[in-house]
Amino acid sequence: MSDRAVATDAQPAQTDAGGPPPSATVPDSRPLPLARRLALSVWFWPTAFAALAVGWQLGSPEMWHDELVTIDVATRSTKQILGMLANVDAVHGAYYLFMHGWTMLFGTGPAAVRLPSALAMVLATTCVALVGRRLFDHRAGVAAGFVFALLPTVTRFGQETRSYAFVVLGAAMATLFLLRALERPTVLRWGAYTLAVAGTGLVNVVALTLLLGHGVAVLIHCWRERRWWSLVWFVLATAGGAAIAAPVILRGMKQAGRQISWIPDNSPWTVWEQVYGSTLIAVAVTVLAVVGLLTHLRGDAMTRTVSAALIAALPVPVILVAATGDINYFFSKYLLFLMPAWAVLAGAGLAALRRPPLVAAALVVVAALSVPGQLSMRGEYSHSWYTYPQARAFEPFSYSQAARVIEAGYQPGDGLAAGGPWWWMHGPGVRYYLPADVSPRNVFQQRSAAQRNELFGADCANPAKCLRDEPRIWVLLPTITDAPLTGLSKKQAAVLTERYQVVRVTHVTGLTVALLQRRG
Repeated sequence: MSDRAVATDAQPAQTDAGGPPPSATVPDSRPLPLARRLALSVWFWPTAFAALAVGWQLGSPEMWHDELVTIDVATRSTKQILGMLANVDAVHGAYYLFMHGWTMLFGTGPAAVRLPSALAMVLATTCVALVGRRLFDHRAGVAAGFVFALLPTVTRFGQETRSYAFVVLGAAMATLFLLRALERPTVLRWGAYTLAVAGTGLVNVVALTLLLGHGVAVLIHCWRERRWWSLVWFVLATAGGAAIAAPVILRGMKQAGRQISWIPDNSPWTVWEQVYGSTLIAVAVTVLAVVGLLTHLRGDAMTRTVSAALIAALPVPVILVAATGDINYFFSKYLLFLMPAWAVLAGAGLAALRRPPLVAAALVVVAALSVPGQLSMRGEYSHSWYTYPQARAFEPFSYSQAARVIEAGYQPGDGLAAGGPWWWMHGPGVRYYLPADVSPRNVFQQRSAAQRNELFGADCANPAKCLRDEPRIWVLLPTITDAPLTGLSKKQAAVLTERYQVVRVTHVTGLTVALLQRRG
């Protein structure tokens, strides 16, 4: 913070962490070439590595049902999206509206719809490195950026078409902007912090618990500097950010019982492993963070170190206490916003090794520990395994395999009947992977999800009246069975049994695709 000289990205200031005394010679005032300035900056190499790590195989993993919800909602009209948000998913509203514009420009291909999350994680890496430099030193900033980029969940959620990468970016930016505002208070800097707080609240209400650590850090800063205007600015900025996000927060609280009441209770350590996407990395980063804390609790660095620790740790017990109610907020995906702060502390722990070769060697060890998690996060069905490294919560579905089965046997005029719970998104998922000229009519759907301002459509009360003498009907079920009609409602199964016969049943990963042909 402001208890030390402010360093530039390319030439860090010496801090109480040690280092050689400044040279007595007059420095060369000529500006460095751009390439060298980038190479010497604290953020460039971690950011470049993060871009490679997150971008590798960006479009390869199978879409899973959460991503398909995003695509389904984002491709609706703005009026339809706003209508749905009044009923459900208001907490994702800002992200849906952003993705609506994005898909209009860049389409809905797997890599295209995942690219915004990838860019958000890459930018978050930049912020982590800059925060590490401001709180500790240049070496800690570089190490923190690399630690963050090596986390398996950074890859996992940097490749997912959901808002979690934006939550992480918002938290990292808010911390960076707060430090900048405390170093040199200006309206623009506090305004930037206000917008970062607002953006964080718009994409995840739970992440606003980060403000607790920020608030204590501001108090420590004001007490040390014996100036209290920063506290006033902080209160105004957080109030302004919360006010901007208030409509989403209030609507989201009303919808919480419907949306997240399903979240199971798990032990804190189990959740902590899932936050990192690796038991080994969870242990390594936690240990390094403790080392970073203990090795910097001295001299002028103490206040900055304590502030960093509070920003990283204070939200955890608060969320745990809140999770003792009817709704469990202590969920791995909701805690991802803490990863930038923990990476900064871990970077400080690595920087305690002092010699660059030792820091580099330690980073190689961290990278080696991350390999199993990194590989698992890039598997074909990795996106549906959000509980990794614990067992899967459910078996994966291959919508693309089912789509290939239908595409290979499709004839114009075919219909489609999707049975089973809507939340598996098997109907929209298969349609996503079908080419544009293969579009079987949903024979039993009376109103679509978009027409209902909901996440799911409504079926006909009288299925017989919805059929249009389709010569063939494909039945799609989110289970493996040789009796496909048993997966439909009784009324739907009865009318299909009367008019159609099953001529083919195909099993793919997690799904059953059956072809029915009209009798006679």
